[in-house]
Formats: sequence, structure tokens, C-alpha cells
Amino acid sequence: MPNIIRTNCPPRAEDQQSVLRLRTAPLDVVRVGFVGLGERGMKAVRRFCDIDHARVAALCDVSEERLAEARGLASTAKTFNSYEALCECNDVDLVYVCTDWASHVPIALQAMNNGKHVAIEVPAATTLDDCWALVDAAERTRCHCTMLENCCYASCHLSTMAATRRGRMGTIVHVEGAYIHPIGDRWTPWRTEANQQLRGDLYPTHGMGPACQLLDIHRTDWIETLVSMDTEPFLRTDFRNGDHTTTLMRTRLGKTILLQHNVVDPHEYTRRYHVVGTLKSVESSDSTPHDQMSRRMDRRLVHCLHQGLPLDIDVYDLAEWCAVSELSRLSIENGNVPVAFPDFTRAKIW
Repeated sequence: MPNIIRTNCPPRAEDQQSVLRLRTAPLDVVRVGFVGLGERGMKAVRRFCDIDHARVAALCDVSEERLAEARGLASTAKTFNSYEALCECNDVDLVYVCTDWASHVPIALQAMNNGKHVAIEVPAATTLDDCWALVDAAERTRCHCTMLENCCYASCHLSTMAATRRGRMGTIVHVEGAYIHPIGDRWTPWRTEANQQLRGDLYPTHGMGPACQLLDIHRTDWIETLVSMDTEPFLRTDFRNGDHTTTLMRTRLGKTILLQHNVVDPHEYTRRYHVVGTLKSVESSDSTPHDQMSRRMDRRLVHCLHQGLPLDIDVYDLAEWCAVSELSRLSIENGNVPVAFPDFTRAKIW
């Protein structure tokens, strides 16, 4: 059995360069095209109807009924039945992806290859290959590729970030996050299939995003190693995935991140948030309503594109946060061994 599993870190192509702190031309009005008009997509369209410097420019879904409902909110928006056609539309600056997990990456690649910025619902990618594909496309096209991780805009996280920047927390040494969410009778076929076929933390970004922002990952520190283990699937014997998955990571500077994933136990939903600093610690169950977090997220996204500023969540954040899924699986399936965390920026010098 190997002491540590190492994953592929391909060299950057000659026509690519880093998009860390990427700035793009300011947009007077951010013209947004929405792909996927299910529950999340329709909520997003409603939010964007009230955001200054943004316009709902295009709508895409395979359902004519959903398209008609969305057109009732944005009567001037163009409508499409295929994401390829929307991504080719000259009246779109940002493609906002609200489809199922399996289709996120193909849509995002199509958008960037047509010169569009892209924002993708969580998880943006589910494999390391797909994470690298998004990084490579963003570097090649110089387009923003961000993930719609609204938990980075939760009140507890924003207040802790502010306290950290003011020095009130001291040095952050450990962060814990969780996705403890009983799905109940709301299992979709594609989500059921993922848990039937795969092991690991399949939905890590709600906890991973705030933790990495606090630890300034891939800016002043880097995650080096991940170890994961799970329980047996006692409650859902048709699942390969265990009932409860725990993942621990350690950074180059000697700090740690702990994530938990559980979608089957009949307990109360919580995104446990625990931050340990050398001067102060913070503990919260993170009860900020989803809609409030999403409104903050969308307004901040539009503000950055309008001003030509770097986004809060860049493509390297996206890749790091999503990579936990496959890395945790590799650790578990190889006897809970350490896995080397890839450097998606290709910038480590040690």
C-alpha cells in the first residue's frame, strides 16, 4: 500500500498564463444568460431582476413551460432550447449555470470557448480531470470561471473574515465545516446515482469555501495533504457512499481543515462552522437563510464584473474546493491513506 497517493499536475500550456487576481474590462451592464430554469434557476432569475447594472438577457431550458414562466419575469430576454446556442449569443456576457452536476463542465467550457464569463452552481466539477479542464479553459480564454458558493456570504463567515483582517482572531490555525443535510424524500435520480456509485465527500464546497478563504489558500498558503474515511452505509444499504464521511487536510504552514458530509441521518440540517485562532475561536451552526446569502453573492459578482475587479472566488478556488470529492474517494478506497493535494495554480516553489 502506498504511503501517499500523488495526483496528476499537468504543466501549463504555452498559450496559457495564470488568471490569479484576473481583471477584465468593466461592463456597464452585465448581460446574464441563465442555463437551467428549475428551482434554483428560477430563483436566480428573480434575484437578478432586482440587481443594478445587471440584465437578464437570455434564458435556456428544454422545457417550454419553464421558459414561458421565466419570460414572464424578463420579457425582453432571448430564449433558447440548447445551451450551445445561448453560449454563442452576442448579447450575453455571463453564463449562469443552474443545471444538474453532470452537465456543469460541458456548459462552462462552451461558455468560455465563446468568450463568456461563467458562474456555476455547486459543485462545479466532480472529478479532478474536470477541475483541470475548467482551469485550463479559464487560463486560455482569460474569462472568469467562478462557482456560486453562497455559504461564503453567510453572516458568520463574513463577520469572522472581517475580524481576521482586523487582527482580532490572531492567526487562524484550524477551520471546521460541514454539510449535514438529510435529503429525505427530495432525492433526485442523478444525486442518488452518485451516492450509489461513489464514496467520499460528494458535496464539500459549503464547508471548504469559507475554510479556504480564511486560510488564504493558493495565495499565501497551500493545502498539501488530505486524508478521508467514512462509516459503512448503515442507513442506505443501496449506497456505496458511507453514511458519514470525515476529511482532514493540512496546509504547508501547518494549519488544518476538517470537513464532514452526511445526507442520510435523520437529524437537523447544519453547516457547522468552527474557527480556531490564536486569540479567539468562533463556533456557529451558520443559520443564514440561503436566499440572503445568494443575494449577497449575486450582487457582489455583478459589482466585480461591472467594476472590472477580480472575483471573490476564482477558478483555482473552484478547482480546490471541488477536488475534495475525488481526493477523498482516493483516500478512502486505498485504505484511508494520505493523498497529495494538487496545486491548480502550478505555482508552488518547494
